[in-house]
Amino acid sequence: MIINRNRRQPDVISLAFLLIVLLLILPPAGFAESNSARALFADNKAGILQIRIIDITSGSKSAIGSGFVITDTGLIATNYHVVEMAASKPEQYRIEYLSASGETNSLTLVDVDVVNDLALVKANSQIAPVLPLAVIEPAIGVPVYALGNPLDLGLTVVPGTYNGINQTSYHPRVHFTGSLNSGMSGGPTLNESGEVVGINVSTAGNQVSFLVPVTALQQLLSQHQLRGHGVENIRQRIAQQLRADQQEKFSQLLALEWSTIALGDAWVVEELSPFVKCWGGSNSASSKAQFLSAERTCRSEDNIYLNGKFNTGVIEHQFFWLEADKLNALQFYAYYERLFGDFVPGNKAREKDVGDYQCDSQFVSVSSAQAVSGRKTKAVFCVRAYKDYSQLYDVLFLQGTVDDSHAAFISHFTLAGVSQENAKAYARKFMGVSKWP
Repeated sequence: MIINRNRRQPDVISLAFLLIVLLLILPPAGFAESNSARALFADNKAGILQIRIIDITSGSKSAIGSGFVITDTGLIATNYHVVEMAASKPEQYRIEYLSASGETNSLTLVDVDVVNDLALVKANSQIAPVLPLAVIEPAIGVPVYALGNPLDLGLTVVPGTYNGINQTSYHPRVHFTGSLNSGMSGGPTLNESGEVVGINVSTAGNQVSFLVPVTALQQLLSQHQLRGHGVENIRQRIAQQLRADQQEKFSQLLALEWSTIALGDAWVVEELSPFVKCWGGSNSASSKAQFLSAERTCRSEDNIYLNGKFNTGVIEHQFFWLEADKLNALQFYAYYERLFGDFVPGNKAREKDVGDYQCDSQFVSVSSAQAVSGRKTKAVFCVRAYKDYSQLYDVLFLQGTVDDSHAAFISHFTLAGVSQENAKAYARKFMGVSKWP
């Protein structure tokens, strides 16, 4: 073999030098991200505020959140849950802002969108700069930056990823991969151009957080500007929004063809829509169980915040199939009755928010086949009225069927914040498909 010794070999030193030059010219992705966050912070910090709820008597803050300037007339966006205490008890609480420069001043609540957890508050004078609202939704996977005041630590930037609208939520929410913390609620999430693409609203932990889409804020702002002044009666405004929301929601649900799935010998409602998720389980693998128990629970996840101890908008279904094994008839029936009597509403509320439940309990007429088998069916329909929001109710429905063969079926639903007409229509449809034939 003849070796050509005149052939030039790669110059290792030259390649190393080229690599160093490229690294200097093209900084790593993390560096670029931190540089974007730094620039967004510097350009927008004057327009992002800490929103404070001040106890009038003590003069001290009782709660904090975030907000941002959206017009040159001093209009500021935040979450409803940030200012709810002042909205519910204006005689006890007032709203003020703290700017990045240390300036404080009073704010007036002018409008709300309780369904989307938004509020508009207004300063007495102009605050700059105004943060522009994006007109185009970002592409899924692009970097975005949440800004706010977590844990009263001062203005903070949290980089994350825009994951689009959550398809399993009835009220549109943006899935944001980033760590929102208490105090950041109501702050803006910006794209790399400094435009608001969402409003920080909640977190599920582990960098799973949610934003109100900027389109909801744009709609609320348009309504306010068209009106030309603040809402005079916030409570009435909330009631109108709740009634309209439940009417639209239940019109859609009642128009659906409800599919079913087997549970023991009974049939129960399948997932009605993506926002009512179902889970199930049983004790069939347990050798110590004295009876067979299989259950299925379905529940909506995007409830409407009214105050810290009162949520509405809940839809919940529960189903239980029981078969006796080691229990005698008397023991089994006692267990069934205890389970039947232990059901509670699927949403929380206080006596000051709702009235007492008024219940209608009756034994349901059974078919001849059921009569022959010795089945007994009992249904309970309970309603409680909202004290501040007329024509809205919480509904608890419970139906149980038990026979002499040591088997039982229980079905239940809770509806929160619904009209009586929609509740009755829902109950009729529910009983028609969730049954033990």
